[in-house]
Amino acid sequence: MDTIFYNGIIDTQDEAYPVCSAVAVKNGIITALGNDEEILPLKEKDTELIDLKGSFMVPGFTDSHMHFLFYAQEKGQIDLSGVKNFREAADLCSKYVESARENNRWIRAAGFNQDFWEEKEIPTRMDLDRIADDVPIVMRRTCHHITVCNSKALELAGLLSERKETSCREMGFYEDGTPNGVVREMTQNVISEAMPPLSDWELKELIQSAAKDAARQGITEVQTDDFALIPGDCGERILKIYREMAEQDQLDVRIYEQCSVETTDGLQRFLDNGHKTGESHGFFRVGPIKIIADGSLGAHTAAMTEPYLNEPSVTGVLNYTDEEMEQLVAMAHAHHLQTAIHCIGDDALRQAVLALRKAHLKNPQSDIRHGIVHCQIMNREQQNWFQKLNLIAYIQPVFLRYDMNIAEDCVGKQLAASSYNWRRFADLGVHLAGGSDCPVEKFDVLPNLEYAVTRTNPETGQSWFPENSLTVREALKAFTLEGAYASFSEGVRGTITIGKYADLTVMDRNLLEIPPEEIHNVKILLTMTGGKVTYREAI
Repeated sequence: MDTIFYNGIIDTQDEAYPVCSAVAVKNGIITALGNDEEILPLKEKDTELIDLKGSFMVPGFTDSHMHFLFYAQEKGQIDLSGVKNFREAADLCSKYVESARENNRWIRAAGFNQDFWEEKEIPTRMDLDRIADDVPIVMRRTCHHITVCNSKALELAGLLSERKETSCREMGFYEDGTPNGVVREMTQNVISEAMPPLSDWELKELIQSAAKDAARQGITEVQTDDFALIPGDCGERILKIYREMAEQDQLDVRIYEQCSVETTDGLQRFLDNGHKTGESHGFFRVGPIKIIADGSLGAHTAAMTEPYLNEPSVTGVLNYTDEEMEQLVAMAHAHHLQTAIHCIGDDALRQAVLALRKAHLKNPQSDIRHGIVHCQIMNREQQNWFQKLNLIAYIQPVFLRYDMNIAEDCVGKQLAASSYNWRRFADLGVHLAGGSDCPVEKFDVLPNLEYAVTRTNPETGQSWFPENSLTVREALKAFTLEGAYASFSEGVRGTITIGKYADLTVMDRNLLEIPPEEIHNVKILLTMTGGKVTYREAI
């Protein structure tokens, strides 16, 4: 044996053998389960014995939707998540102006949310120009659906000459028709393309850094949408880098890439390059085709069937016509490619469900595991379609921390009450895969678990439709077995079972026994991925 864990409370999440105190691991595989008296005699000369001292072990956590490389990249950017107003954001950016000017660099900041500011308005180009107008400056909103640029950034991206009456770009304009610097949705790719590209070496450094952070949170697999970091090549460079790292054993976390493809031409290139769902390179695998149907609720770009109550002139943004969505989904479906469709507004969900229904009727496929990412604003009939089409619901429970403050203002109490309804999903038997959408939110799993169970902000005590919550065990399943199901790996991961990979997470307290409102205070003590300890704190 390579490793034996003993003297623990091991919640296997396998109904055949639910609880034990010891587990043995060899060659990255779980080889034995039982009590200490049964497992300790399996010790060999070089076996590492790990005394759990009564701590709590579960299958390794999976984050079913995030943006791993964006998180890593933003670690090196100016963090605006804690600022209370634009003045504070400007002061932070001002500190980097001289260095950026001398080194011909962009000033890049991320994480602002104007809804938490004293004056709840998104800054514009002229605001950023007052920081500097000769150095490109970009500020990305926390939702990643809006980027604010100064004049220099717009000029370098070729957007400064756009005019309201002739532009087809997703961007804002002043009353005089000139760009106000607020760039939305896919037009943000134009900004990314104008920035100096990162080298392969820099990207690999980012991935390794992010993987260490994920391991600290007990995460053993991330399902991540990274292609937009390098627009224009249908993800080939990202796929190559992950593949090389996996082949050289440089990944401390499993990667299941959600491949963001915007057009049927792009999808054809993806197919022509030989890619498919399930393509495997050890710790790196190719996952679903990711399609972004709309924007975000906070940015008012989530596509709604009715106007926003707090902005009646706006219904959000559909990134595709119904016909375009149907063509893209049908093409992926016909090639047995899993799809994961970003839908936050109910009109985006209408469009996605319609496309998926037509694809199934025209070309029935078994066990294809399509899903909806976020699936936030919806009525009960729309929710029923998850059961009828056997769709995965990729949910981010921690979103409630922010969205409980804005959802009813945006869509009204009646529609809000049938949205974010994880209880009904569970009762319908829908597969719920838990995630964070990091860096929109942190990828800390424990606060996510708590919000799934309590639907209460521990800092303010504010609750939001607590009747729509999950049990602790259901929430744990969403971040373990259901996460594995979403990546077609429930046969080898997701439970602590003999013959499965040793993907394990150890915590200092038993989540099934403590009050749910204390879950966010639990500490991760150890993470093991494929038999390799990727994070360890003194137990």
